[in-house]
Amino acid sequence: MRKKWFGLMAAGVLLVSCMMTGCGSKTSEPPVSAAADTTAEAKAEAEPEPSGGEKVKLVGMTWGSTATIENYTKEFFGQNPEMAAKYEVEWVVGGKGDDDVTERIRLALSSGEYVADFVQLNYTQVPEFAREGVLTDVNDVLKKYEADIADGGLQLMRYEDSTVAFPFELKPRVWFYRSDIFEEAGINADEIKTTDDFIAAGRKLQDKFPGKYICNVGSSAPGYLFYMALSGNGARFTDDNGNYIISQDEGTKKVLEDYKKIVESGVSMDVSDFTTDWEAALADGSLVSSLSASWLAQDSLLPTYAAGQEGKWACAQWPEIGGSTGGSDAGGSVFVIPSFSEHKEEAKELLAEMTLSEVGDLCIWDSISSIPVNKKALDNERMQVPNKFFGTSVVEAGKTAVSKMSVFNYSPKALAETDIVMPYFVKAVNGELSIDEALTAAEKDLKSQLGNAFE
Repeated sequence: MRKKWFGLMAAGVLLVSCMMTGCGSKTSEPPVSAAADTTAEAKAEAEPEPSGGEKVKLVGMTWGSTATIENYTKEFFGQNPEMAAKYEVEWVVGGKGDDDVTERIRLALSSGEYVADFVQLNYTQVPEFAREGVLTDVNDVLKKYEADIADGGLQLMRYEDSTVAFPFELKPRVWFYRSDIFEEAGINADEIKTTDDFIAAGRKLQDKFPGKYICNVGSSAPGYLFYMALSGNGARFTDDNGNYIISQDEGTKKVLEDYKKIVESGVSMDVSDFTTDWEAALADGSLVSSLSASWLAQDSLLPTYAAGQEGKWACAQWPEIGGSTGGSDAGGSVFVIPSFSEHKEEAKELLAEMTLSEVGDLCIWDSISSIPVNKKALDNERMQVPNKFFGTSVVEAGKTAVSKMSVFNYSPKALAETDIVMPYFVKAVNGELSIDEALTAAEKDLKSQLGNAFE
């Protein structure tokens, strides 16, 4: 039955794509540029030169843009001449987002087409392909580095008993807050441990500064806000056999109960992440903290939206919302080597150095400010340089978050499950349905639309 689900997904995508775009990208997205097209020409270019002294050319697929990942690769090769002498990488775009890349892989696996030697995904998508046995096992190259890799990084590499991915960007949850305003209001973020503590701090903030808010659990809260709490308290949507049991899951109920308490307390602003209202609230200081993941610290995100507030922000650990500790946003992004790769062994060697070694991890830190998984890199002096926006707190909080990090128990149908359950979660948190009503309805839809998560 697992093969049946995978085949149906691939066939459905192929049918829609061919009908609407002549087997191109989704009609809702602009077509992938010719330079990024992974056609037979890309396959031919990826073949190693016949001369043993020439480099092997590998093709890597990402989403959105290749600019950042190309800079990272360039820096890595600059600091690792041994790898630079053996390999070169051409990065191609598989679509606007990670879901587009997922569809591209399904189609390629269904048709037997070569599209790349390795592919970037979020960990959310790994179970679908890992359970089908179409990802290359990389446990052999992990052995060289395993003793130096933080547990959060090892979690991203594995699905059940298989080691099938390389960690690129860890996304542990981190609490960002205006340290100057918290200090004026007499709030110590490090002392806030529970949901009740958090609500009390939000009220204390408003007593001192009416019109300011400690978070934004809004009426259209993003899915990752829920998963960052669900991933840290053992919540799951299925039993060990893939049967949906979300209406009985205590972890899920507890998260919804605590988010509902926050909304009803009045300390939360009703704006959603990455909207113009959210950006304005950060810029004008009405939203003074964010329960988010480590990626928000990237220069293009919070430091841009809150421009002019350098040195006024700091980072801490999340309170234990829903009894949750050490959660993450989808775990993070990873590289996988699908079965259509024509250079599996070469890809394994290169990706291991790029993502697991001290040098490779420091290049990731320099490129995207993602906390390294390599413990030696974590202790490197380059990590001690204060950030102009967050000072040293971004690294200190990131290290702790990585050491505690946990990943949600995603099923092979995780993407479809998210589309079904999130509207019910939002309605429950905002009082449109009771929590029991929302979870009962969500389970009914999961069963009717998806059947079993493993079939």
